[in-house]
Amino acid sequence: MVTARGWSALVLSLSFLLLLLCALAVYLLDPFEHYRESAILPLYDQESYNNPGIARNYDYDAVILGTSMVEMSSPSVIDGAFGVRSVKLPMRGSHTAQMGWQLSHILEKRPLSLAILAVDAYSLMGPPDDDEEIVEYLWNDAALDDVNYLLNRDVLLVKLPRLLRNRGLPLEGKRDAMYQWVDVTFSEKSVLETVTFRPQQEMTPADARLERSTENIRRNLIPSIEAHPETRFCIYMPPYSAAYWYQVTRGGLSEQQYRTRRLVCEMLLGYSNVEIYDFSCRLDWIENLDNYFDYSHHSRQVSDALIAAMARGENRVQTAAEMEAGSEALRKAAQAFADRYEP
Repeated sequence: MVTARGWSALVLSLSFLLLLLCALAVYLLDPFEHYRESAILPLYDQESYNNPGIARNYDYDAVILGTSMVEMSSPSVIDGAFGVRSVKLPMRGSHTAQMGWQLSHILEKRPLSLAILAVDAYSLMGPPDDDEEIVEYLWNDAALDDVNYLLNRDVLLVKLPRLLRNRGLPLEGKRDAMYQWVDVTFSEKSVLETVTFRPQQEMTPADARLERSTENIRRNLIPSIEAHPETRFCIYMPPYSAAYWYQVTRGGLSEQQYRTRRLVCEMLLGYSNVEIYDFSCRLDWIENLDNYFDYSHHSRQVSDALIAAMARGENRVQTAAEMEAGSEALRKAAQAFADRYEP
């Protein structure tokens, strides 16, 4: 006859065995590639959780970092243009703080020959200590923290079954395909549906939030730049559409963004390993709304053209005055958009 103590021991043993089997399943299948690059095509649907494994386990010597504006980037195009082996590590809706955090942690583990950083005024004006999307236990080397992954209910019950459905899918081309949008329409119509037409609002002073931008550059970009003179840092302003610049102009926010663009030059042009490119003012891209699916996000074709242009040295900014000239072009593009589309 089994005693109460015996039943308790049996239940505890079975519970421990079940937990062990769950942890083993997560370890072996490893949907976030925390331990190894996966032999099954990963889901690539949560950048905060996927990026740490990519950064840790993939073979690369170059990265492209930024917000959702780099999700359509093609590492194969970067590789061909710059002679590197690259990965993309975007973080949708993030600020410069998260990009700088990822960059510094990558550079702690491996040398990089090239870091392409999509830096815009909006992300620079975010909180300098924003770590909301950073999943620390997936980035650090503390073995005990892995319990948060190995015994994660969502990973076990949601991610693993979805990962197993990818068995047999081809792995070639996954670096390009990861995070790319496949269910959107790039057209003038889709862009205009995202635009709010309204009267001109009072313009926010140009120096508004300049202290945040300054602190972000000082804390989240400069330390990596100074600590790694062997790395080529290509910093670029993404080509938001003319509709975007119309929106921020009518909202009274454009002048502070133009001032922050200039600040990037003032603080970073003095570094020999830094190159700054302004693709915001590529009128041939930003005024063709068929390149976009909303007022911000451009197509893969624009992403690839941007990388090719960067490799050729096009739109490189050598002085703050050149960045100011780009901002003046954006002012005119916003007005041209208003003239064409305002009711």
